[in-house]
Amino acid sequence: VAVGRSQINPETIQTIAGRAKILPMLLSLVIMSLAFLFLGLRWKSLFPQPHNPPGAGLAAILCAGLLLNSALPGPVGEFGAAWFAHKRYRAPLGTTLAAGMGARIIGMIMAALAALLCWFWADLPIPEGYDTTIQATALLVGGLGMGLAMAVIMPHLLARISQVTIARIPKLNKLHRLIEEVTDALTTLRDSGVGSFLRCIAWSGVAHSCVLAGIGIAAWSLGAEPSLAGLLFTYATTTAAVIVMFALPGSQVGWDAIFLTLLTTTAGLHMADALAVAIVVRVQQLCIMVAGAIALSWLARSSQEADV
Repeated sequence: VAVGRSQINPETIQTIAGRAKILPMLLSLVIMSLAFLFLGLRWKSLFPQPHNPPGAGLAAILCAGLLLNSALPGPVGEFGAAWFAHKRYRAPLGTTLAAGMGARIIGMIMAALAALLCWFWADLPIPEGYDTTIQATALLVGGLGMGLAMAVIMPHLLARISQVTIARIPKLNKLHRLIEEVTDALTTLRDSGVGSFLRCIAWSGVAHSCVLAGIGIAAWSLGAEPSLAGLLFTYATTTAAVIVMFALPGSQVGWDAIFLTLLTTTAGLHMADALAVAIVVRVQQLCIMVAGAIALSWLARSSQEADV
């Protein structure tokens, strides 16, 4: 709706295309894509001994998981990635699922807390009339991050809360079972040791930094000058919000909508520039999905060979 009401016209598009720098734009795509290697290493850090899968292999599996998540409702990609890692690297399915979910949750906690701290300390260029909305968004995302952190520290408490609330509603039984699976996974991960969690946090920070740097370079390559604090708030909030959109098919569309909205309300970009940046980020995601399709083909052949 906002795009439709904006003053984007052929002249605006021509202006943005004319000032675009191709090499920095390609560099931004490479840097954002590199984040998947570090996400693979983040996942690997939570595998207990003696299981030691390669980070690059897990990164390829994550690309396949992104492809599944983009088309199917629910966290299908998470379960699919766990199953492929189980088949490929002979690790128990419970282990691969626990490590994958734990790594993803830790990444979301970091993003949510970064968004809250950014809103609290940074001077965001918020347009007049949007202060209350952005404040509510920051508090909601921060509360989500704190809730996930409590779930990591005390997973059984989350399961009990779900048992006395969500489980009593028949239509939400699937959600209750998902929460039970997540809490079981988190309970298993608590035995991994502090070192594993610290490595997971470190790799997650590197991956987040790659994506954020890539988005910043993409904006610069298009001639835009976003607020760095606003860019951090936009990326962190949108990343943390993914957990809410898991229940919807094509959740990437929701990601794009939130990302585009926050670029214009907290990063100081005009709608045309924000749309151009969002398109570059979406092109990178499409490249990862192509890699995911290749990875799916490879993993399917590997699974068939393993079953023979």
